[in-house]
Amino acid sequence: MKRLSLLAAASIALFSALPAHAKIFSDAAKLGANAGAMQYCKKIDSANEGKYNLLGIRTLKEYERLDTGDRAKALIYRNKAEQKGIYLSDPLNKERCRKIRRTLHLTS
Repeated sequence: MKRLSLLAAASIALFSALPAHAKIFSDAAKLGANAGAMQYCKKIDSANEGKYNLLGIRTLKEYERLDTGDRAKALIYRNKAEQKGIYLSDPLNKERCRKIRRTLHLTS
């Protein structure tokens, strides 16, 4: 019984150290959130509007490759990011937008 408690405690500690969105969100959800974030971010960070537009176009091309079920999931997360400013359960601000933009730019 003591061994099980130690194992449970170690598992909790390990999983609490991981980022919240690391394994929870599917690739389709991340793609949709990225596309929506680019639309939302170009409104609040107009100095980089062109960069957000280019990354938005790239995510749209990736979106077209998804199957129907994944497209629906991506659309939900896109709308949430674009309309409400919520990116994978976290609010978007100018600094967060710039970090996402830089990350997407590096992966392209």
